[in-house]
Amino acid sequence: MNLFRIKDNVEKDISYLNLVSRYESVKPGYRQDLSVNRVIEFVYLPDEEKVVLLGSMDGTYPYWISETDINDIETNTAVVESILHDDFSSFTALNGELFRKLNDCYKRRILVSGDKVSTPFGHGYAKDQPEYWSKFIAGDICSYYDRLKKLCTERELDGRYIEFLQAYLNKLETATTSDPVKEYENKKILMDLIRSEDYLLVSDNREIRDKYIQIRKVISEMYNSYMSIVR
Repeated sequence: MNLFRIKDNVEKDISYLNLVSRYESVKPGYRQDLSVNRVIEFVYLPDEEKVVLLGSMDGTYPYWISETDINDIETNTAVVESILHDDFSSFTALNGELFRKLNDCYKRRILVSGDKVSTPFGHGYAKDQPEYWSKFIAGDICSYYDRLKKLCTERELDGRYIEFLQAYLNKLETATTSDPVKEYENKKILMDLIRSEDYLLVSDNREIRDKYIQIRKVISEMYNSYMSIVR
C-alpha cells in the first residue's frame, strides 16, 4: 500500500496557504520521488505564535511552505494532510529570503517513510492508523511548543539566566590558544551544552533570545574556521 496516495477527503481547501510561489522556483538536480519519503519541517515564530510548515522529499527542496497559527489544529491538520498526500511539481530552496527568515528560529523535522513516522516528540504513531497521522502531528506540534515554553520558564530563572549566557559568550570569545582547531575542540563540550538549549529560541524574554542567537552565531563562526582547516 502506498501511504502517500491514500488521501482522505478533506473539506477544507488550504492550497491557497502554500507560499512556495513567492520564492524563486528551483529545479532540483535529482528526482523528487514523493512516493518514497516525505519530510515535514516545523519552525516556530514565537513573536507571532505562528508555525511555518515545510514539506519536501528530504528537507532540501520544499514543495510546501505555509505560515499558520500554532494553535489552529484544524488548519494545520489539513496542511499536514496535503504535505503527506498531494502531488507537487513546483519546488524552491532553503536560501535567500527564506533562509534568513527561518535561520534564527526553533526548527525540527518529521520523517515519514513507508509505514514509519520519526518525530522529535518522543513517540511515533501506530502503523495501522495512517488516516490519523496528520491530526496527531498537528496536535503534537502545538503541545510541543507549550512544552518548550515551559522549559524556557524553568531555565530562565525570571531573567537571571542572561548572566549565564553572557558568561558562556565571554568564555567562547576568549581565546585560550592560537590554534583554531584546539580552540574548537577545547570548547566543544560547552558548545554542545549550548546547542541543547535551543528551546530558548522560543523564549518570551527577547533579551535572552537575542543573546542565545548571538552565541549561536559565534559557535557557527568557530565551527566554520575549524572545518576550513580540518577538511
